[in-house]
Amino acid sequence: MHVISIISTKGGEGKSTHAANLSGFCADAGLRTLLIDGDYAQPTASSYYHLQYEAPYGLYELLMLTADLNQPQQLISQTTIANLDLIISNDPHEQLKTAMMHAPDGRLRLRNLLQHPAFSGYDVVIIDSQGARSIMLELVMLATNHSAVAMIKPVVPDVREFLRGTIPLMEGLLPYKGFGIALPPVRILVNCMDYTNLAKEALTAITKIIDEGTYSSTDIPVSMLATQIFDLDVYKLGHSLSQPAHRLEYQTDRRTPPAAQSIHDLACELFPEWTARFDVVLQNQPKGDK
Repeated sequence: MHVISIISTKGGEGKSTHAANLSGFCADAGLRTLLIDGDYAQPTASSYYHLQYEAPYGLYELLMLTADLNQPQQLISQTTIANLDLIISNDPHEQLKTAMMHAPDGRLRLRNLLQHPAFSGYDVVIIDSQGARSIMLELVMLATNHSAVAMIKPVVPDVREFLRGTIPLMEGLLPYKGFGIALPPVRILVNCMDYTNLAKEALTAITKIIDEGTYSSTDIPVSMLATQIFDLDVYKLGHSLSQPAHRLEYQTDRRTPPAAQSIHDLACELFPEWTARFDVVLQNQPKGDK
C-alpha cells in the first residue's frame, strides 16, 4: 500500500483539487484508492465527489480512537467514483490539533492506524493536508511511506514559503529517524503553471535551489517533478461537477496539454509500476457529465 500526501504550508496552492484529481485517476485505472481529507480548516476534499454511501464517522473518530476499525463502514465513505473511498474531515472546532499535541503517540497515530487490516485492501492512500505548518501536517508527513507531493505555484513568494515553511517542518521531524522512521522524499509539483516570464523565472529559481541542494544543511530528499499542472478552467469545472478533470478533457487545441495527459503524467511519475494501467485510462477515456 502506497501512502502519499499532498502538502504545503501555504493555503490556496491547489492541494485538495489535485489530491482529488489524482485519486480519481488512480481509481479509474482500477486501483483501490482511499482519499483522506486531513484539512480540518477547509475540508474541500470531503465534498469534492458525490457519495453513494456516507459513513457516520470520519477523521475525528479515527484519530480519537472512537471508531471500531473492525467495522470500517463506520468511517469509510464510498464515492460515486468506482474504486474510490473517502474519509471525511469532521473537526470544525479544531480539537484534533490539541488532542494530537498532547497524546503520547500523537504524531505517529495516523501512521500506526494505517497498519490496521481495515486499510490493507487499498493500493493507494492519498492524504490531503491543511495549508499551514502544524502538528496535523507533521502527523500526515510521518504517515507517508511513499512520497510527499509539495504543491507550489510559480511565483517567488510561494517558493520562499516552501523554503521557510515545508523544509523547516521536515527538519524538525528528522529525530524520528531514531525510531526507524524515514522521512518520505518530497517531490515538488508546480501548479497553475503558465507561459509568463515571471512563472519561468520562479521555476528556474526553485529548480536551481533544489539541484544545488542549498535548501537545507541536512539530508532531506527533495526533487522536482517533471510534470507541471497548468492553470486551466477544466479543474474548476471538474470540482463544480464532482468529476475528476481527466474525464472532462482528453484533447485540446490549446498550447497546454489536456488535463487527462497532465494527470496521467503525474500518476506515472509517482507510480511508474502502474504505467500500463494509467495508459489504459487514456485509451478508454472514461467520461464524466459536463
